[in-house]
Amino acid sequence: LVALCDEILISGSTPLPGNLPYPLINDKISGIGPIAGIHTCLEHSSNNLNLVLSYDLPMVNVGLLEYLVEQSDEWEMLVPAMRAGRPEPLCALYRKSMSIVFGSMIEKKDFAVHRAIPLARSRVLCIQPDMPFYKPDLFLNINCEEDLKSLPGSLK
Repeated sequence: LVALCDEILISGSTPLPGNLPYPLINDKISGIGPIAGIHTCLEHSSNNLNLVLSYDLPMVNVGLLEYLVEQSDEWEMLVPAMRAGRPEPLCALYRKSMSIVFGSMIEKKDFAVHRAIPLARSRVLCIQPDMPFYKPDLFLNINCEEDLKSLPGSLK
């Protein structure tokens, strides 16, 4: 993110250890998942275009993020997908205006970020093996120690 963003915000609902190099933005509502952090950070962001990246996706690379920015046009929500029907909304590009959509979803107690796709000017980008940034494990999700052991040697 540092290579592409002039502002980085870290979302959280609980205190994080140590000094963080970027501002920690506490979720306005805790206990409802990633939608709370995305919504809160979009409200605090000083940018119209915002890359959102979950901390548990260590294989995402700058090439993918650059591609999202290049494809942004006038989309409110631009979400990559490795397979049809499997968008990755926690590695996506959002316009600041999406905070209104997410706020409305939260009011309706609909907390699934991917369900915002049909509610906005959205595009799901299919990530293909011939793309220069492609890796089969691009969206490998690390949630526990077992997952951590599956990472390539350089990231352990």
